[in-house]
Amino acid sequence: MDAGEAAPSSPLSTTVNQVSVSIGGVDAQALFSGLAPNFTGLYPINAVVPEGVQPGNDVPVILNVAGQSSPPVTMAVQ
Repeated sequence: MDAGEAAPSSPLSTTVNQVSVSIGGVDAQALFSGLAPNFTGLYPINAVVPEGVQPGNDVPVILNVAGQSSPPVTMAVQ
């Protein structure tokens, strides 16, 4: 795949490095991390909100990849 080219839908393009996710300070299971099919440069990460996360409108989410942590972002959890 060339730079700027949309990712294929089959097979899925997954990240080389493992991704870990923390939601509300609790480790979450990352189900997928990779390029979004038919898009360029869009890397979705699918994760399961773990039990024990307190519901709220501004629950912090942090991604960790290759020894680097993202700044926290927030999402609503019911």
